[in-house]
Amino acid sequence: MFSARFLLLALRLGLFQACLGALAVLTLGIFNRLLIDEFEVPAALTALALGAQQLVAFTRVWFGQRSDRCRWRGLRRTPFIIGGAAAFCLLFWVAGRTVLWVAQASQAGDGAAVLSRGLVLALVFLLYGLAISASSTPFAALLVDVTSERQRSPLVSVVWSMLTVGIVAGAILASRFLGTACASADLTLVIAGVERLIVVAPLLIFALVLLAVVGVEKPLARASASAGDSDTKAPGFGQAWRLLRADPQVGYFFGVLCLFTFSLFLQEAVLEPYGGAIFQMSVCDTTKLNAIWGVGTLVGIASTGFLLVPRLGPQRTALLGGVLSALFLLLIAYAGSLPSEGLFKLALGLFGYGAGVCTNACLTLMLGLTSPLLAGTFIGIWGLAQAYARGFATVAGGGLLSLFGGVFGGQNSFGAYASVFVLQAIGLLLAGFLLLRVDTALFQERMQRALGSVAAFEID
Repeated sequence: MFSARFLLLALRLGLFQACLGALAVLTLGIFNRLLIDEFEVPAALTALALGAQQLVAFTRVWFGQRSDRCRWRGLRRTPFIIGGAAAFCLLFWVAGRTVLWVAQASQAGDGAAVLSRGLVLALVFLLYGLAISASSTPFAALLVDVTSERQRSPLVSVVWSMLTVGIVAGAILASRFLGTACASADLTLVIAGVERLIVVAPLLIFALVLLAVVGVEKPLARASASAGDSDTKAPGFGQAWRLLRADPQVGYFFGVLCLFTFSLFLQEAVLEPYGGAIFQMSVCDTTKLNAIWGVGTLVGIASTGFLLVPRLGPQRTALLGGVLSALFLLLIAYAGSLPSEGLFKLALGLFGYGAGVCTNACLTLMLGLTSPLLAGTFIGIWGLAQAYARGFATVAGGGLLSLFGGVFGGQNSFGAYASVFVLQAIGLLLAGFLLLRVDTALFQERMQRALGSVAAFEID
């Protein structure tokens, strides 16, 4: 159906998303696990520091609009993508050094220094999140620029699947970078492994970003005159907000998407510590949990578009994914009560599959709830919802773990972890039912009217 050239382009662009997936594992896998479990930094402080990167997600819309208007040698998206990538790779190294700085204070038993250095780490991740926004939003707009409407859906599916591939690859490569630290309880070896990781990983990731995007975007000087005028039609932030509020479907989906994303990633801050505290798994073993979850998610995303969505529709598929995810999360909690590491890993892989089913269905709905004339704006809006919900989930996961720890006798107790998983299951189940009410056809009809109203307003 699609040429080999198109598939090669899709896989090449997918390398960028794979890099983001790998970075997510390295930050929320390695850094999160070390701070909470090995160095006994309070889970709430750790979650706040690592989740700070999502607080600047509001800039996604601004960066998308700037990439519509700015020019550098005829290029709009590429300078933002590469510049943002250079920044987040550098900041990843800075974050790694800061994590070890916080660990030193924790090992010395200096609570005040842990708090102050933890806040510095939060500032670093705030800047890191700004760099991610500057790079990822223009990248999403680039996907629209280089494809036709018929190609867009399969391209997004491939690129999103590559995000999961990056999660799996990041988990595997991280364990290799850490080397002998995985089999040792000596924190000196662990720290040495992290020092190697934060040097090698940014260099490798930046090289892959260059491979993914350099030469893909055609300079506007070679494009048609109509394409060169596209920036004059890009709406301002006030107009985008007016469009967001114009259709109740948009606000409704925005809220449900936040609930779905929050529930999907609530376990992100507690999964690796759960493996270490309840199943006595090593640092590298808990890092590989992301690979198990990622493989399940990849299978779910790849198969759902062919087997479930055509038969059930995206709304009912989302509900099915929510039900499956909730059931398998309860199985994850049950495995900890035994405890059974084998059952835990099986349940985690099945949960990944359910999450993939939900994700594919939500992506399909997102494409249906995006106006072709305002793709960049709506990409920024949906990205805004997902980023804030995911950041809040990261903070809430650690915060809830600390909260339930006060009830069950410690943040590393089984009851504390199980309570987080149960709340997550309830959220996913509720989001699945709420997505049944999303009507993409009604959205398209109302959005056309809203666009006409905005155009009339501008003329007046």
